[in-house]
Amino acid sequence: MKNTPQVVAQRLIHILPEFEKEWDEGESYGYQSGDYSLHVIFMTFAPVAQQILLTATEDQIRKFCLLINELVENGGSEENAISTGLLEHASQVGIRKIIKPYLSQKAIEETK
Repeated sequence: MKNTPQVVAQRLIHILPEFEKEWDEGESYGYQSGDYSLHVIFMTFAPVAQQILLTATEDQIRKFCLLINELVENGGSEENAISTGLLEHASQVGIRKIIKPYLSQKAIEETK
């Protein structure tokens, strides 16, 4: 299955259901009719990431990090979206220590 923005958003909500309360399908960034980018997903997730991950189970965190690792490994727009939208801000948003144990080496290199 291709990681379209819609697929990634649904995967993220499936792993971390709390995100569904925050997710507006990109409307807060001016997108209409589900025509949002991968970047918008992670720009929306980043400000609430710590709150969501602090209440997540270890299994949920592990699955979330598997998604991160996959997007990084896939390269291109997938890697760029997860890196610039979340990983480069992991310390700023307070999640670096939470996710680092489950990240691939390549994903860790993108965290700040």
